Amino acid sequence: MQLFYIAGVAVPVLLLIAALAAAMRRVPRADAVVPGMPGYDQEEAKRVADNLSEAIRFQTVSFSDITQRDFTQWVNLRGFLRSRYPKVHETLASEYTPGFSSLFRWVSPEPSGDPILLCGHLDVVPAEGGWRHPPFEGRIEGGYVWGRGALDCKNVVVCLFEALESLITKGYTPSRDIYLALGHDEELGGGEGAKMFARYFAQQGLRFSMVLDEGGFISDAVFPVGKPVADVCVAEKGMVNLRLSVSAPGGHSSRPPKRSAPDLLCEAICRIGFQPRPAQFSDLIRDNLKEIAPWLEPDLRRYLASPRLYDRKLLKRLADDERTSPLVRSTAVPTVLQSGVAPNVLPATAEAILNIRLLPGDSAERTLRWIEALTRDLGIRVDVLFESPPTGVANYKGAAFRDFAAAVSDVYPGIPAVPGLFCGGTDSRHYEPFSEAVFRFSPFILTADEHATVHAENERVAVASLGAAVQFYRRVIERFAPRFETEEAE
Repeated sequence: MQLFYIAGVAVPVLLLIAALAAAMRRVPRADAVVPGMPGYDQEEAKRVADNLSEAIRFQTVSFSDITQRDFTQWVNLRGFLRSRYPKVHETLASEYTPGFSSLFRWVSPEPSGDPILLCGHLDVVPAEGGWRHPPFEGRIEGGYVWGRGALDCKNVVVCLFEALESLITKGYTPSRDIYLALGHDEELGGGEGAKMFARYFAQQGLRFSMVLDEGGFISDAVFPVGKPVADVCVAEKGMVNLRLSVSAPGGHSSRPPKRSAPDLLCEAICRIGFQPRPAQFSDLIRDNLKEIAPWLEPDLRRYLASPRLYDRKLLKRLADDERTSPLVRSTAVPTVLQSGVAPNVLPATAEAILNIRLLPGDSAERTLRWIEALTRDLGIRVDVLFESPPTGVANYKGAAFRDFAAAVSDVYPGIPAVPGLFCGGTDSRHYEPFSEAVFRFSPFILTADEHATVHAENERVAVASLGAAVQFYRRVIERFAPRFETEEAE
């Protein structure tokens, strides 16, 4: 009888082990060799680094307070680009210039299809904290260009200009129109730049076969993979800015009430921080994981191989890791805190700004109800200051994505291009109605430490990475707008 009991337990266990082994064979481990920097023109890379260095010196900082913005910096930066890239400005027509933004068009003699749109922005966020080199000096040292905008995203702008200038110099003529959109206020939502471009596109009845803006990098900084992957983001989280405010009796700090205004505000912030939104999978993240599965660590590959058994464990692993948590949940974080006027005076009011990033499918209304439910008993007032919903998901199973992935492979052999979710914001959200192929990708190879400098201290980009990026932008143009051949040439 005991033998039958043992067999009754052992057989299911053995079957389970066999099933797991079979499942792991369906997600085999791939070679974890990390590809090196691809070949590039060193002279071109040096020229791009020098031009980026100078572009960083123009302090095109998008302060929220318009009175703090020095718009002569934008004017001077545009003049600098005109002087360094004369052929681009001679060949591409200036199509539309709202404010300090610029839209250019490279006209094809006989367009063979819808145009493509290449994007970048000229503004940067403020530079605070302790920097190794002054943030607007544009220092070139140790194989890097240092400074605010080196990764977000004057590097994109300069590399795009370099790619276009080199193609024009070689006598290249595109077989479809190419638009170049340079926004001046992307860091503030693009309301005066990209939004106006979108209005112009609608008036002209334009459709784009592909839109390329800044976005994911080539890195292993997001998922625990054994090699860099090209994070070609096909969707973008939404953004909501909320103001939390509360009032309480003021007075002398020596006679504090049971709960002051800062006390109430801090408790509200802690509740929000310690009770995050539920994590959830999207089809996009599932497909992303499937693409990179061969390079994931064994536990994650096992989870992916048997989703019915391990879906909850996989979701928890992603939600608990600060690198991947933003990909599976909406996030809320305080970015501005204000209260008090003197050390010995109790503040009568306290305020905080919450920056919320919404998963596709989530909404500002749902988030507002969640925060109000958490803070209602504290007397917190919640006001919406800014709202931009999540984007849709671009078609990452169509021909445009395959062509784009092929361009990545052409320049970065051995690096897979995978569809991803961009947790930040870009101007391209305004262009979504005009294309089903809106891709957010910055073709720069970054370490995890370099990736962490975006919007932070010591922002920098490798000179070698600049050289490879120029090659990539050229290759994208060659694939999506091949050289126009005249009948005489044929």
